Amino acid sequence: MAGQTVIFENRPSFAVPNEIADNYLKAPEDALRLILFLLRNSSQSFTRDDICNATGIENENLEAAFDYWVERGVLFRSQQKYMLTRPQLKTSDIHPYSAEEVASRIDRDGAIRFLYERTESLLSRPLSTSDAYTILSIVDWMGLPPEVAALLLQYCSDTGKKSMRQIEKTAVMWADGGIDSFEKAEEFISAEKEKAESAMKTARLLGVANRALGEEEKKVFIAWRTELGYGDEMISAAYESMIKSIGSYKYQYIDKILHSWKASGINTPEEAAAQKPAAKKPSRAKKYEPTAAPDAEKTVDKTWEIMKKAVSEDDE
Repeated sequence: MAGQTVIFENRPSFAVPNEIADNYLKAPEDALRLILFLLRNSSQSFTRDDICNATGIENENLEAAFDYWVERGVLFRSQQKYMLTRPQLKTSDIHPYSAEEVASRIDRDGAIRFLYERTESLLSRPLSTSDAYTILSIVDWMGLPPEVAALLLQYCSDTGKKSMRQIEKTAVMWADGGIDSFEKAEEFISAEKEKAESAMKTARLLGVANRALGEEEKKVFIAWRTELGYGDEMISAAYESMIKSIGSYKYQYIDKILHSWKASGINTPEEAAAQKPAAKKPSRAKKYEPTAAPDAEKTVDKTWEIMKKAVSEDDE
């Protein structure tokens, strides 16, 4: 029936990211008004009064509308600049806030206040102004939700990364790696814990657990188990082979042995023991070429001359 027909005519339009339409149709009215206004007027600048007049949002509610999208990783903020896509980050990217902005965020945002207090506890000192900017940047600019940032802080503390510089670098790595949810952060931390335990297990097996492992050494230890699929028996067999060959510990030498075994399809110590060493190419014997015999007559004459000279010098 004609009365039941819905007609939609296409008119000049703008794009709305699927994420917004799929997940945020029930967002607060002010937040929805704001995001539609921004999407419709992308790459333009406005005063706060302009936005309020166009959307009907009360001026005192505008900041909360912006915060709604920033906290959910839909908008990224650098001072008064907002964007939908977070640019590639450098650890030097610290976006300053005024002292008033910092104080206001801590006062009205319990999650930010918790992050500040947690960071001060982990660093065992009050936060500097630069530290304050970094914490806000992790949430606002890098796009890590406060609960993810809290896990990040604990992870850094547990792994000995207790300087703000190290925390910032780790946050950049998480943001660039898409570790932007509580579940992803837990999964990452669990995987890193398994890797650390694997490296330490190998270190104990090789008798080098009494010192800190180098980063490259850790990677190699982990790769033996995860990439090559070798366990304690094969690693021990490679260690014994190394000792027989060079008489000292070099993890690079063990690495070469294990990769060689993997390429040859060797998966047990017995197969490794049965492997014949590569035959050496026989060295070619030099063709015998007799040297010319010395001229006996010349040799006697030369010797006689030397003797006469020596006798003459003695007589003088």
